[in-house]
Amino acid sequence: MTTPLTRRAALSFAGLMVAGPLVLTACGKSDDAAPTADVGSPAAVTSIDGRQVSLPAAGKPTAVFFFSVGCGECVGGVRSLGEAAASAEANGTGAGFLAVDMDPRETKETIEGFMKYVEAERVPAAIDQGATLSQRFDVAALSTLIIVDSDGRVTFRATDPDAETIIGELEKAGA
Repeated sequence: MTTPLTRRAALSFAGLMVAGPLVLTACGKSDDAAPTADVGSPAAVTSIDGRQVSLPAAGKPTAVFFFSVGCGECVGGVRSLGEAAASAEANGTGAGFLAVDMDPRETKETIEGFMKYVEAERVPAAIDQGATLSQRFDVAALSTLIIVDSDGRVTFRATDPDAETIIGELEKAGA
């Protein structure tokens, strides 16, 4: 019989085995290079709850955070994204938010649990199937945030920014 502690350890180990190669190759790398140029027409993705999400979102600047459930460093970034989304909602700021899981093997249920754990369940989440979004926006590292302005241009790129930085950069992008 497995005790809860052993079961938790086994689940953590299993998560590291699945996401480990991705985490070890990308988590924590700085991606603070200059923002990329216009990426063309709006991108569309289906969130894990089945909603269509456009980038930019309905012509509004959008904060997009690339993460993986197995990335410990990503916890703070997704939490900051959730805080920024709550603040934008409370203040009526016209901005969109999206959390993009870069590991296509992670399940909807795992991502939902993670989003709840980091208190960002209001933020739509999507799985980057085929690395479509990460390639489109030239994101190579986990824990990367980009701001896409209403014209589809990346105006800001950083690793693990806090909520205040996200809000400030969304405002600079026209929110």
